[in-house]
Amino acid sequence: MNLNTFIQKKINKQLIFPFIILAIVSGIFFMSIGFRTTITTSKIELEKAVEKWNNTFTNMENFLEFLSYDNNLIDNTEKLGEILKNFYNKFQNKISYIYFSTSSKNILIYPETDMINGINPNTRPWFINASKNKEKTQITEPYVDHITKDIIITISKYVNGMNISGVIGIDINPSFLNDILSNKDLLLISKNNIILFSENKNKIGKTFNIPTKSERFISKNILLITKEAKGNVYIVTYKNLFLELLPYYFISLVSIFLILFLGKIVNKNINTELKNSIAMPLETLVNEAKNYLNNQTFDSSKITSNIKEIEVLINEIADMISIIEANFQELKATNEELLDAYNEIEKYSGELESTYELFIEKMSNIVEGFDENTGNHIKRVQILSEFLAKKLGLPKTLVRQIYLYSPLHDIGKIKVPPEILTKPGPLSEKEWKIMKNHTIWGAEILDGDPRLEIAKKIALYHHEKYNGKGYPFGLKGELIPIEAQIVNIVDVYDALRSKRPYKKALSHEKAMEIILKGDNRTSPNDFNPKILEIFKKYEEEIKILWDNLNDNK
Repeated sequence: MNLNTFIQKKINKQLIFPFIILAIVSGIFFMSIGFRTTITTSKIELEKAVEKWNNTFTNMENFLEFLSYDNNLIDNTEKLGEILKNFYNKFQNKISYIYFSTSSKNILIYPETDMINGINPNTRPWFINASKNKEKTQITEPYVDHITKDIIITISKYVNGMNISGVIGIDINPSFLNDILSNKDLLLISKNNIILFSENKNKIGKTFNIPTKSERFISKNILLITKEAKGNVYIVTYKNLFLELLPYYFISLVSIFLILFLGKIVNKNINTELKNSIAMPLETLVNEAKNYLNNQTFDSSKITSNIKEIEVLINEIADMISIIEANFQELKATNEELLDAYNEIEKYSGELESTYELFIEKMSNIVEGFDENTGNHIKRVQILSEFLAKKLGLPKTLVRQIYLYSPLHDIGKIKVPPEILTKPGPLSEKEWKIMKNHTIWGAEILDGDPRLEIAKKIALYHHEKYNGKGYPFGLKGELIPIEAQIVNIVDVYDALRSKRPYKKALSHEKAMEIILKGDNRTSPNDFNPKILEIFKKYEEEIKILWDNLNDNK
């Protein structure tokens, strides 16, 4: 790396990074403003809609309650009709129809129409609701109006006269509801989460699945704010955050771009100045120094700089040249000392690797101590796994890692309860489920260090089978890391040949027969065909290795 490149990298690191941070902070700032603005705007829209609805519902509720208190008025249909007509005229921008019906017929309706003749009130939702809940004013769920064919909602109240009883209903004008819910993102929802009204008619009558009773809720990029209104209803505003924040995305991107562009300009100017004042004079100085080494000539007049320190350096270099030869011998001696130090470091490095290997072996022994007495199990798995890895022609580095880390394949068993590990008989379904977790636990223990990645894969996947019938994930074929496939077949072979509290040790021949032909637990399809071929080809060497390790346990 030349000086100019070095200076440029240093400036980039020290100067550009703050600009990047500033750009990110700027973007976050504008996005935060956008988010707060969206929430504030939504709340204002919601408050206005709730206020309009509450005022309207209160007027209608009070009117219906007033009528229900005067029993004589209900019997006087002429006077009642005049009151209903006056109420309609006063609020005709808010209501479509106002009417009074008994269970047998429709008595009054304003504006007057013949289209209600022959309609049985008992079948209409507003009449049914009010008849079932006689004490309170009711709001129907959306239904198709028989007259206008619009989807409407009705506010209704059951009233009793001295001689006649029935229901007074007020159809809310859809245009008025559009005025209340003037924003397409506002909904009127019943206490049963049914959409009573929306600017989008396709939504009316459908269930609103997002929770409506939390004050503010964000799900799947949707901002939802709800507020309870009179009449056991909720008014909901919901915003697509992506669309609402889109302008702020743009502002954020522009601010980030401008800040980074400014940083680039500043960086370029500083780089140019430093190159002309420092880098180029020093590069010329270096070239002259090379000329001295090759031709014993040094021309300081070729080197110019407007920095005083550079000029001083040039003069000092000229003085230093005269003592370079004298220092050469000293440097040679120092070099020899460094070489000796390097050899010493190499020695200690070898000792450190041996210590690391011993540490892994001791750790494996600790893990094995948690399990049943399996003899020299981890050593046999280690040696046989290394043997198969070599025969498969794997890279030397991977072979070495398999040798080092295969003993840790069952490290997760330290989390398995001892009573399960040492149980002499077969495990229950619940116990077996816990036992199978040792692969996950082993991976968790070894996670977090790239140098232990091979160890982690061995611990996690060494019970996976090539046919996909293993655990913990049921991986199949080459999805299983080769190092885990190797340890798997070695682990099975060693388990077959080892004596356990619940089984006798098998001979090499019997173990090979089970691996190659299968039994009620093991199938040749459990293993990689290539590994199985190597295992069969070198079975005599494997037998000798296993027997020697077993005898030396």
